[in-house]
Amino acid sequence: MNQVVYIASPESHQIHVWSMNEVGELTLLQTVTTPGQVQPMVLSHDKKHLYIGVRPNFRIITYRIEDNGTLSFKAETSIPSTPVHLSLDNTGKYLFVPSYHQHNLAVLPINSAGVPQTAIQVIEGLRNPHSSHVDADNQQLWVPCLGEDHIRLFDLHADGYLTEASADQISAAQGAGPRHLAFHPQHKVIYCVNELDSTINVYHKFTRYRQTQHINVYPQGSDSQRWAADIHITPDGRHLYASERSDSYISHFLVSDDGRELTFAGTYPTEEQPRGFNIDATGRFLISSGQKSDSISVSEIDPITGKLTQIGRYPVGKGPMWVTVLAR
Repeated sequence: MNQVVYIASPESHQIHVWSMNEVGELTLLQTVTTPGQVQPMVLSHDKKHLYIGVRPNFRIITYRIEDNGTLSFKAETSIPSTPVHLSLDNTGKYLFVPSYHQHNLAVLPINSAGVPQTAIQVIEGLRNPHSSHVDADNQQLWVPCLGEDHIRLFDLHADGYLTEASADQISAAQGAGPRHLAFHPQHKVIYCVNELDSTINVYHKFTRYRQTQHINVYPQGSDSQRWAADIHITPDGRHLYASERSDSYISHFLVSDDGRELTFAGTYPTEEQPRGFNIDATGRFLISSGQKSDSISVSEIDPITGKLTQIGRYPVGKGPMWVTVLAR
């Protein structure tokens, strides 16, 4: 399988494009200078485009993905506020752009050429939304709002417009700070990493989604500052990982067969201040970026135990914080 790894480094306005071979080794293909501080990235479902959010002039930049994975500029689209996360609905027709600082979320339709258009809706009054994610049924958008300790749920209509499902709103513990989500690949289970208390909430769908577990990202007895960041699950649904920035490690959890229960399995040191990481499409490798190390590392995932073993380390731009993997 041919895979390409994209690393966003906002402080140096760069995307580093790497090819990944079958044993997890990276080879640099391209360094792209972006028109602003690049942060969130997302791939189009057809794998023909990479969308990025930039600041301080708030825009979505569309890059065409060439056959070898390199990028060429295609278009730019103005957006109303600072982009903190990008996601698509399951049809690939709509792009969702939450803004942590301006407390809103924009919905952008994507035209037949794969380019996001002017926002058709901007939802105001969300306190520090940190990400947005459409559920497996493409019916609701989940928006973790760190500043209000709620996950706000919005019904997604066929025309891309959102209506808040206020009765379905999910509450986190006071001061938890819900941040990012991971979806189980086979079951209707969703995992939310909470930034401010470094915990994970597990939600399972009965009639509605309800919390079934609350578990710490940090080891028992740790008294370090709580500062969790990112969360991802392997494609087989057996192992889940979350990053903790205070002491720069990746926490590992074993996932039960039904996805509803996590068991803490240990921590692994990684790049300094790992704000973003990702798992490749085969589930064999974890790529972690170090916002303070200006480097990324590749770790091999043991297919049985889930143990991480670092196999490579590579310099990138300044302040790397977003990792996106393309598999073809």
